[in-house]
Amino acid sequence: MEMKMRITDNQHKIIKEDFVAEYPKISQLLLDRTLGNLSQEDNIFIFPSDLEYSPDLDKDQKILETVNREIKTGNVIGFLGYGQERLTISSRFSNESDDYFLHYLLQKVLNINLNSLDTALSREDKLYQLLMYLFPKYLQAALRKGHYKEYQRFSHNDSHIKGVVDVGNHLKKNLPFTGNVAYTTREFAFDNPIMQLIRHTIEFMKNQKSIGRGVLENLSTSRENVAEIVRVTPSYKIADRAKIIRLNQTKPLRHAYFREYRKLQELCLMILNREEHGLGYQEQKIHGILFDVAWLWEEYIHTLLPGEFIHPRNKDRTDGISVFSNRERKVYPDFYDRERKIVLDAKYKKLELTEKGINRDDLFQLISYAYILQAEKAGLIFPSIDQTVSSEIGKVEGYGVLLKKWSIQVPQKASSYSEFYEMLGKSEKIFQNNIKQN
Repeated sequence: MEMKMRITDNQHKIIKEDFVAEYPKISQLLLDRTLGNLSQEDNIFIFPSDLEYSPDLDKDQKILETVNREIKTGNVIGFLGYGQERLTISSRFSNESDDYFLHYLLQKVLNINLNSLDTALSREDKLYQLLMYLFPKYLQAALRKGHYKEYQRFSHNDSHIKGVVDVGNHLKKNLPFTGNVAYTTREFAFDNPIMQLIRHTIEFMKNQKSIGRGVLENLSTSRENVAEIVRVTPSYKIADRAKIIRLNQTKPLRHAYFREYRKLQELCLMILNREEHGLGYQEQKIHGILFDVAWLWEEYIHTLLPGEFIHPRNKDRTDGISVFSNRERKVYPDFYDRERKIVLDAKYKKLELTEKGINRDDLFQLISYAYILQAEKAGLIFPSIDQTVSSEIGKVEGYGVLLKKWSIQVPQKASSYSEFYEMLGKSEKIFQNNIKQN
């Protein structure tokens, strides 16, 4: 019997004993595991999945963390399954059937059109449908590394011997002898199982008229990348799909340089296996798709702020601010504008319930950034439910930087995604006006 549970992000009062009793396999595999650790699981796809190199992604973040006798969730949402156990972690801004907020963030951050997302599907199926929307991004990231090549063995039967004679095939094909010789060569080629897997995924998506085809044709770069994959895989045959899937499952790409191809390989396998095997695929292993909402929230805020704001990248070591005047050490606020003398941090936290309070770490971090930048204002930007927040935390003793809180109100009563889109657009304008005025 299938067991399903729906919880939300930033939930703090899940009784551990009850959860473990009902979901023994999932709890054993997930409790207190970090994103960095889980990213090693072949059947769990984490967006943004390149944990080592993705800007500012917290790979130490936990999906389910034990606190005393309770379990709390963090800033990760998505779906996980193991055997008959199904766990859905939704956004705290979603309802029972739809997660418009997640779709909106993905649309804004990735510049993808989600209007064709099948509303009749279950929440779980919608999450898997999103994989196809992510495909062009990961294909582009992989191709930036160049075309993936590996040694392949090719069979020939002609008079121009360039490799090792294949005695068995030669005896089968060339008796009586007419001048041809059967032989094999080992060549460094683009047309290999990984590139073939990408090709099979493309051809599968082309046949998904409602979504897949539109995703591939959405951007000129996508069309160019697809054409390039088609060009370098001349041996493609639709009948080989099962064989190609099996080859990639048994031989995952491990080379560190081709990490982007490894993540694309994972994505392709999830898209194809979802169609081929459904939820029962490899039930002995945990599988699923997860999204880091804190990362999405930060990148979303970046799309709303004026262009003068700088958005430092911690992992890339770009646009940081120097802590010391006499030696190199930098810190990385989320956003700052030296001209306006303002510094901002995006926080995907519940901050609307207290008028002024923020936790100790966030407070000291904000003060530090403000002091180094000699900012006049510093603040936190967070999502809220009940109202738009634009309030003062207080003026700091010393040179007197003003600390503030700003929120973007997330609609809760939208009857459709298009209505949600319109309502959140109005919330964004209120937020942008508040930032300008304050």
